[in-house]
Amino acid sequence: MNNNLYLPVFIFILSILNLKAQNASDLPMDDSLLRVDKIFILGNKKTKEKIILREMSLKKGIYSTLEDIKKSIELDKINILNTNLFNTVSIEILEDPAKASINIFVKVDERWYFFPAPLIDIADRNLMDWLINREGDINRFNYGLRLTQYNLGGQNQTLKFIGKVGFERNLLFDYMIPFIDKKQKHGLSFTYSYNESENVSYITKDHVPDFFNSDVINKKEYFASTSYTYRPSFYIFHQINLNYLQSEVSDTVVRLNPNYHFNQEKKQSYFGLSYNFISDHRNNKRFATSGTFLQASLENIGLGHRNQFSVSTVSLKFNKYSSLGNDFFLANGIMGLQTFPAEQPYFNYQGLGYNDALARGFELDLIEGSKFLLQKNTIRKKVFDWSKDIRNVMPISQFAQFRMATYLKFFADFAWVDNYPNYEISSRLTNQLLYSFGVGLDLIAMYDMVIRLEYSYNSENERNFALNIKADL
Repeated sequence: MNNNLYLPVFIFILSILNLKAQNASDLPMDDSLLRVDKIFILGNKKTKEKIILREMSLKKGIYSTLEDIKKSIELDKINILNTNLFNTVSIEILEDPAKASINIFVKVDERWYFFPAPLIDIADRNLMDWLINREGDINRFNYGLRLTQYNLGGQNQTLKFIGKVGFERNLLFDYMIPFIDKKQKHGLSFTYSYNESENVSYITKDHVPDFFNSDVINKKEYFASTSYTYRPSFYIFHQINLNYLQSEVSDTVVRLNPNYHFNQEKKQSYFGLSYNFISDHRNNKRFATSGTFLQASLENIGLGHRNQFSVSTVSLKFNKYSSLGNDFFLANGIMGLQTFPAEQPYFNYQGLGYNDALARGFELDLIEGSKFLLQKNTIRKKVFDWSKDIRNVMPISQFAQFRMATYLKFFADFAWVDNYPNYEISSRLTNQLLYSFGVGLDLIAMYDMVIRLEYSYNSENERNFALNIKADL
């Protein structure tokens, strides 16, 4: 070794020995780097430890200050809870000043993972659509069985089966594998479904889908999908979907609406390819009170269609959740979608009226158009949030944590939908500013189930009451 290197090497070694000789308790803890010595996972009877550790920024062997460790603990608790595998999560630390290290104890309370349940639902878009537009017709019910296995093999995999008969018949298989690699960044999912019905919505008249009754099958639909997900960090997701869809209708449907399928065809089949980018920083995926959610999507359907049928869709969704203090919370969301070209067959029409793309106060209306913009605002006041351990009366531990919370809210929504070309049959609510405002209650029960009761007034001078399941934002 070069003689010029002896002195700096000697000083370096001496410095290391001197640091080891110091008592960590003599150092100010807030400014000292602490080593995470071990992480203990408790309460995971089924869930593999790696599934929990994947959601933690705190890793064995890292160095950090006590203050930063406490901040990471709060974020890690949210990440673990957002897997929807656990009722409760607690993280505690045990300091060892002599070694300037800490041990971390993660305690989880697992949920129930297997749900075999009878299925009863309505064939319409929501409860109010069925009650008002369909006059509560009991013949529009579907009956069947839903089997859902969450956390399959303790790996957070989900296997789902749905079979139902009644107004329509449906069969669905869905299998989701969140991680297929050792580093837990790549995942896959597979879906197959089959639907058939005698009663078909063949056109929308004044924003209400029109059905006709029959004793023979008028529509069959096959759908298959394979999805690949890349999750490079806790909050970022990239998803690529390859879909195949085949829709076949009877001569009656084509006669009633020649524009039902492309080029007046009885059968329409094609591949679709889509890409989704998701940035999810919500504190609770089912009922958020802080954080942000962003989703941007690109989709093209019609790949491989013999007549060059093609539809491209661009969509964007952004929600922001804020705490205003004193148990007041603000939620704002904006959603937009545009399809190219604007002129499409009826089967591919999109618009407001389904799931999240619904302006409150317009539950009765299906507002279709080649592009739309929806802006939603909600101010909530937490009335109470009560939870209790009921193990003394509930023998199944996964249901022993009872919770009930209530939020009073005021909301206001604004929307604009561009009508499809030559679609005057359903144009009363398009190409104009739509708005609604109202009050309501959000009820949150066990397993983060949300029930919404809402009373609204809209720009059509209509007053509506709505009952819904799932958070509005």
